[in-house]
Amino acid sequence: MKFLALAAVLPFMTAPAMAGPYVESKTTALSADGEYNSSQTELRLGYESKLKNGVTTVFAEFGPGYEWNKTGTPGETVLVGEVGVKTPLSKNVGVAAKLFSEYGYGTEIFNLGGELKVRYTF
Repeated sequence: MKFLALAAVLPFMTAPAMAGPYVESKTTALSADGEYNSSQTELRLGYESKLKNGVTTVFAEFGPGYEWNKTGTPGETVLVGEVGVKTPLSKNVGVAAKLFSEYGYGTEIFNLGGELKVRYTF
C-alpha cells in the first residue's frame, strides 16, 4: 500500500526541470504529560523533482527505522514512506501536501497519515 502512494506520484515526475536523489536521516521524540515516552530514528532514500512548470516540487522517500520505547516494551523495526508536493499559489502564498505511512514489523500495524500546509510569507 505504501508503494501505491509512491506510484501515484511518479507520473508527475516526468520530464523534470531539476531532479535528484538524496539520503535523509530523521529522528523524532515523543512525550506524554511532559515525560519522555519514545523516539524513532529513520534512514530514508528519496527522490525530489521539479515539474515542467519549474516551480512545483514533488518528492518520494522511504526506508527503515527503529523505535525505542520507555515503557519497557521492546523496540520495533519499522518501514516508513512519504510522498508529497509543494507549489506556490501566488507571490506570497504557497501550499504543501504530503502523505506518510509506517509499517511495524513486530506489531504488523500499518499507520497512514497526511498533512496539508498553507503558508503566507510577508
